[in-house]
Amino acid sequence: MEDSTFSRPNRRRAVQLIGAIGVSLLAAGRSSTGFFTPSRRVASGGQQVSFPEGAVIRTIFSDLPPDALAHGTTLFHEHLDGVYSRETRQLQLPPPSSASIDPVVSDIEEAMENGVVCIVDGGHPDMGVNYEHLREISAQTDLHVVASGGYYLRNTYPAEISTMTEDQIASRLVAEANAGRFGAYGEIGNMAGRADFFADEIKVFRAVGKAHLQNNLPIFTHNSYGSGPNADVVPRDIALRQLDVYESVGVEPRRIAVGHMDSLPGTNTDIINALAERGAFVGFDRIRGDATRDEARVTLVLSFLEAGHVDRLLLSSDTRSDFLKVARFTEQLQKAGVSDEMIHTIMVDNPRRFLAFVPPE
Repeated sequence: MEDSTFSRPNRRRAVQLIGAIGVSLLAAGRSSTGFFTPSRRVASGGQQVSFPEGAVIRTIFSDLPPDALAHGTTLFHEHLDGVYSRETRQLQLPPPSSASIDPVVSDIEEAMENGVVCIVDGGHPDMGVNYEHLREISAQTDLHVVASGGYYLRNTYPAEISTMTEDQIASRLVAEANAGRFGAYGEIGNMAGRADFFADEIKVFRAVGKAHLQNNLPIFTHNSYGSGPNADVVPRDIALRQLDVYESVGVEPRRIAVGHMDSLPGTNTDIINALAERGAFVGFDRIRGDATRDEARVTLVLSFLEAGHVDRLLLSSDTRSDFLKVARFTEQLQKAGVSDEMIHTIMVDNPRRFLAFVPPE
């Protein structure tokens, strides 16, 4: 999976040089599974992360100061609840999940023992999420849970979306966010196997952007790289087009995480670099925690870090179980030469910077 420009030793050395300062101090905070739990010394002596005055991270129970999540890792895109059927979701909402939360609680407890302090759930009603389950999960485990709102894909939209205006959808999204204590909009996506967006998708993207302008909630997206039988027709710049649509209503790229960028075919970092250069966060949120399956992802991350974008990367696995996949991936990055300081930035600081917002008065 190596490209012709960098050999593995040179790539390893380049990344080490980027983040070598402070490695000896940070090593004490590394857990045995690879999640990074900063020691007291690291938390106070590492690179200072600043937030706007009044910024909070909104969980399903409370508004937290961003420093409340400075002592562990945050997974920015997972699914704790909700099951949807690709066959039955046409123009209707699936019923809320009734599945037992016990297996999820068990997985979360294991993840928390290894440094996870917060998980963002990427489900909403058109995906069958049960928000009461999220509250129960958080209450039972003391995990900070961020709930999300929005609409997933065109074939999960409620039927009335086709007749609603952008402003009507935005008003509904704001009301739902207030009622449900949402801390983000996501995952908001486009259908697989297509060369461009449906008109309704553009309408929903813009409506989400307009809702964001009213309440400042961050946005994370789903895109169609590597999905469906016609994946080869998806243009490489579809992620940039997502960003274009949100920017068209005034959303600043720094408030957006563009998801599934680790499914971008090949090892060319042109698109992820372009996203970062515009200010967006880049989501590697299909991490599998297996050295063979993640080899291309490691290569992409190394190139991305070499380009100077450590402060733009977010990691997650987009699954309903085994939250330690990301831990195993960070171990792969460390073996490839990524410093503990950089892992701390990616797993602790970047999610806080993405999630923190100033509520409107």
